[in-house]
Amino acid sequence: MTSDSETRFDYDRSVVGVDVELGSLVLTPRLVSDYCIAVGETNPLYTDEAAAKAGPYGGLVAPPAMLPSLTFGQSMLGSAGVDAKVRFGNTAMFAGCRLETFAPVRPGDTITARVQVKEVFPKTGRSGTMLFLIHRTTYTNQDGMQVAANERSTVYREV
Repeated sequence: MTSDSETRFDYDRSVVGVDVELGSLVLTPRLVSDYCIAVGETNPLYTDEAAAKAGPYGGLVAPPAMLPSLTFGQSMLGSAGVDAKVRFGNTAMFAGCRLETFAPVRPGDTITARVQVKEVFPKTGRSGTMLFLIHRTTYTNQDGMQVAANERSTVYREV
């Protein structure tokens, strides 16, 4: 644990950039279908086999936003090697996410998720100093191709 006295925060810098595998799962047709039903997704590329065959991917694909909602066996915040052990402020909250997609994900694909603490940085605004923690999760398929990446921000601050 190291400290930055200028901004009054502590975190474990040794975990920044350390890549940890969360696990793998097979993206079954049922999993894709259940996700689409749960979120009200009606795009025929995700829900209609015949329409999807005539579409740009030649068959059903999974909604890209599905990937960050999946559980890969470990909590990203509590996984060994990715907890920055932030000590700052008295509250933490979700501050946003960004999803990049690189290739379609199809039912039947085996997806592996890896996570890392990408960066930790302070910002000072009207309400004072806040500390931002960015987790980056990458998703690869069974061929080792990176299909997506998701960055999730958490902000720590005094309330």
